Amino acid sequence: MKKTVLIICLIFVFQTAVTGSLNNTFSKNTLESKNLYDINWEKHIIDNTFDYAFGVHAFDVDLDGNCDILGAAQEGDFIAWWRNEGGNPINWTKLIIDDNFNGATSVVAVDIDKDKDIDVVGSAWQANQIAIWINNGENPIGWTKYVIKYGFHFAHEAYCYDLDKDGDIDILGASTDDNQIAWWRNDGGDPISWTEQIIGSNFLGAKSARVEDFDKDGLLDVVGAAFYDDKIIWWRNSGGEPIVWQENIIVDDLDGSHRVEVIDMDFDGDIDIVSAAYHDAEISWWRNDGGDPISWTKQVVTTYFRGACIGLPVDIDDDGDIDIVGTAQQGYDVAVFRNDGGEPIQWTKIVIDTNFYGAWPGYVTDIDSDGDIDIVAGASWQDTLAWWESDLNKQPTKPEISGPVKGKAGISYDYTFKSVDPNSDDIYFYILWDDGHSEMWEGPYSSGTDVIFAHTYAKEGKYTIKAKAKDIHGVESDWSEFIVTMPRYKTISSLLPLKLLAQFPLVRFLFLKFTIF
Repeated sequence: MKKTVLIICLIFVFQTAVTGSLNNTFSKNTLESKNLYDINWEKHIIDNTFDYAFGVHAFDVDLDGNCDILGAAQEGDFIAWWRNEGGNPINWTKLIIDDNFNGATSVVAVDIDKDKDIDVVGSAWQANQIAIWINNGENPIGWTKYVIKYGFHFAHEAYCYDLDKDGDIDILGASTDDNQIAWWRNDGGDPISWTEQIIGSNFLGAKSARVEDFDKDGLLDVVGAAFYDDKIIWWRNSGGEPIVWQENIIVDDLDGSHRVEVIDMDFDGDIDIVSAAYHDAEISWWRNDGGDPISWTKQVVTTYFRGACIGLPVDIDDDGDIDIVGTAQQGYDVAVFRNDGGEPIQWTKIVIDTNFYGAWPGYVTDIDSDGDIDIVAGASWQDTLAWWESDLNKQPTKPEISGPVKGKAGISYDYTFKSVDPNSDDIYFYILWDDGHSEMWEGPYSSGTDVIFAHTYAKEGKYTIKAKAKDIHGVESDWSEFIVTMPRYKTISSLLPLKLLAQFPLVRFLFLKFTIF
């Protein structure tokens, strides 16, 4: 009897120890409390031989899922693209499209011939050309150049849009020395044939043009900036063949009017305009107040932005309103102007880089495919192409893993995984069980919820479970680890006489379940 009591006591002590081990959990990571809108910007140099940066664009040129960058070098006389090779930081390979495009000023990537690969459109100052380069679809890509317009003097910019809504991409151009805004209608064919039409003439120092339906009549209108005329003009599309354009002056004293962009800034259903004025050192937006003719209200975003070149509208902090990214050539600045709301809108200037000498061309998009907006810009006096990486979309936390740390081979156990995404995005889990089995990006699951996966280890041994999480944009966490053991079990016959165990069924059951070698 004394032996029986001793055995039962030992069993209960052992059971308590094992139960404590089964309930043990593993947690290494906690979420830091951070303001979602405190964006940090990491600068990455792409090229230091971008000889007088004049135009930049970003697009997936080779359709490999990575965002590439294109550039026009005015003194380098080239159009190039930098292939995004992936990695962290991203590696880039520079590939020349044309190294004899004298005075290259702008570049745009678009499928101009509708063959499902990406072509390139550009303009050149000294060459006085608007041209396209057709992608031959091979690897590496080969390019065939076609000049759309010769004698387009100081061709400052090319811009692409389906202006006549016929399903073909047309081209618009701004000629600084011819004082013109023109468009070339894509008439199809192989090679493509083009029909030229002048939209605006006597537009002194024409620099840029954009397309939108300002009067909501279903026809696409055009707006342009004139550097020497100090004007912003929009041309109403009155229809017809050819199209009849009606000129409407928005402003005629905007000193050094350089760039216009179009956006519904106040979400009232009317298309507004963002402008950059070089000599006025100013970025402004012009509210479309409707009416016939349309009336416009100017609201200044920033002043003393010396040599303001561009103002790019984009919701850069993902708060639901439109911010502006600007460059200032004489001030060497790349800056974000955060929309703080209000009537009129209040703006906070956040300088991203104050030593980017000759900051001029720029573009905004998600360069690293992590779900937030990055900035690309060229420094014309520094011959530099760079991008600034936003960390707005932060990585999820390393998964917390909990579950049995000891068990028996051949029995299924539940393991719990939890990861928190700072942006509250849904997440996926990638789990390596260390026995040749895995869970490949299972999900999506809500951020911060416990997710249970069952797993059975077929053999005895020590295993390291590894897991990481990623959000819906593909941003991955670091790995976390959790060690479990499936030890060998001894048969009870080697420890106690079977006859004794037969007299005590409960004791026999507990020994068989919990006695570990």
